Amino acid sequence: MRHEGFAVSEDPARAGLRGARPKDLVQSLERGIAVLSAFGADHPTMNLTEVAKRCGLPRSATRRFLHTLVDLGYVTSSGRQYELTPKVLELGYSYLPKLSLADVVRPHAERLARALGASVSVAVLDGPDVRYVHRVNAPSALAVAIRVGSRISAHRTGLGRVLLASLPPERLVAYLDSAEHGQGAHHLDAAEREDLALALDAVREQGWSYVDQLLDVGVRAVAVPLYARDGSVAAALSASLHSAAMPQRVMTAEFVPRLQECAGRISLELRSGIES
Repeated sequence: MRHEGFAVSEDPARAGLRGARPKDLVQSLERGIAVLSAFGADHPTMNLTEVAKRCGLPRSATRRFLHTLVDLGYVTSSGRQYELTPKVLELGYSYLPKLSLADVVRPHAERLARALGASVSVAVLDGPDVRYVHRVNAPSALAVAIRVGSRISAHRTGLGRVLLASLPPERLVAYLDSAEHGQGAHHLDAAEREDLALALDAVREQGWSYVDQLLDVGVRAVAVPLYARDGSVAAALSASLHSAAMPQRVMTAEFVPRLQECAGRISLELRSGIES
């Protein structure tokens, strides 16, 4: 059986080889991978019935696999909809480094950092946090302990605000609800939640984010989105400086066009077939 080009266990090409397959194969692992592979650029978000149809599996089995993948952090759910999380990138980074987002952005980020004399970062949304996938530190007195792999509460960064602003309304509400009940850096009180919602409206309208001393004292940052092949926001790109280095108006006037130009080049590569 084949659904929209996706081969499952009853595919005739595989059925003809079934007699030669080892007897100790784990069918549940095969089916779990099939569920992960069902998602793609044409089907980034699906409900249970759609996933089951694409995998050729019973709904009951598909539900168990999806619940397991959600628990492991590879899939996220919002209402009846499921989609992959950035954690799935970890499955391919070690084997396909040349196709990773980090390798796509590296030369662009390094050129941008030199041109602006600023620190440049790229991050993806990972649950309630942003996960940094690339970082170029400018040679300055600015010392923020961020490295590749660092996770920071999304609403505390310009990068995160760009990514949060791109979420569908129901996912954003779920994030805000979770933050109201969060602990430490993930917590937002009612007033902070309202301020964040207004800030995200502004980001959505203007297409970029500016934050001043939100993540650390003296740090200003501007961030813009990076777009995947399907037109969705795949990641965010930011440049940051010490607040004493440049006034806000000058920074946004000079940095936003350069960041958007750089983001356009990166997004073009992503749309040309490199997975984010």
